Amino acid sequence: MNKEMISSKQGISMIVLYMIGSALVLGSAKEAKADIWIAILLGIVVTIIIIAMYSRILNRFPNNNLYQVIILIFGRYIGTIICLLYIFYSLYLAALVLLDFSMFIGIVGLESTPESVVAFMVIILAIVGVKMGVEVLGRFAEFFIKIIYPVILLTVPLMLSMVNVNNLKPVLANGFQPVLEGAFSIITFPFAEIIIFAMIFSSKSVKEGKLFKVFTYGLLLGGGLIFVTEVATYLSLGPYAYESAYFPVYSALSRINLRDILQRVEIVIAVSFLLGGFLQISACLLACCNGISTIMKLKDYRFIVTPIGMLVLIISLTTYNDIMENINSFNVFIYFHLFIQIILPIVILIAGEIRIAINNKISSNKQ
Repeated sequence: MNKEMISSKQGISMIVLYMIGSALVLGSAKEAKADIWIAILLGIVVTIIIIAMYSRILNRFPNNNLYQVIILIFGRYIGTIICLLYIFYSLYLAALVLLDFSMFIGIVGLESTPESVVAFMVIILAIVGVKMGVEVLGRFAEFFIKIIYPVILLTVPLMLSMVNVNNLKPVLANGFQPVLEGAFSIITFPFAEIIIFAMIFSSKSVKEGKLFKVFTYGLLLGGGLIFVTEVATYLSLGPYAYESAYFPVYSALSRINLRDILQRVEIVIAVSFLLGGFLQISACLLACCNGISTIMKLKDYRFIVTPIGMLVLIISLTTYNDIMENINSFNVFIYFHLFIQIILPIVILIAGEIRIAINNKISSNKQ
């Protein structure tokens, strides 16, 4: 796995496509209401600090992904326990995105097609993609992001005819608490979810070796697109429709009708979700298999991809019955996300710095 390398552009493209996949469909920072723009900006600033921490961890232990770093710092036994938490997290995310994917297709498109059929076809594609390796996924993301990103930006101005600036007034009407709740929500989903790439990348897996640059540019480009689309959607739909809609951006774009000439623009968001959702599932599945191969000392992760992919499919189909249960479940697991995405990496970083300091002291005493 460590021999596979991607360019900085491919790494950035993967992160951007990953971030905009579910976020543009499901909506973000709904808790902030009219102050959604403040919550998203605050979320981006905080996440930059978080990714600086990820990058520091990986750069201090060159040529190792997050799983390998954990084993090096904490040893085989404690390290395995911590790795299992990240494996469960990536497995859970893969199943959740697969569920979002199949439910979205069932609601807006193939209403008569069983969700199990859609989920099965998608997981098969993800399994094939993961077996081909991170280099292929990187080229996939680099190609499609050049199409999807500008098309979405060009689509947003079409909502101007529906915009009502008063929807963002008054600023901070309910104080700063809703902003903090909205920022916390968007940090855990989708910004800090890019920890998945710390389980895939190492400091040497990016050809240019600038891991912090890859994470930061990916966050700024993905976060910037989310900011523009979500704020435009909130201005167009208003508070009630935005908060109650399952897929707010999709709903806003579906209302666009320019003199009966330009309609059905929501297909842009649907396609971006299909591409981004595929990459999300593939990245999470790759991270999960990478962790299992690390703790089991396997030479190649590829032969476990199929059984783990089938496990993701089973979890996805048996966990929730409808989209409301899916959305409400996020509030239940939000503190688990916080622990995995922020608290545990802080512990790993501190322990890693202590480990390096001790090793340096021992080596200097020997000299």
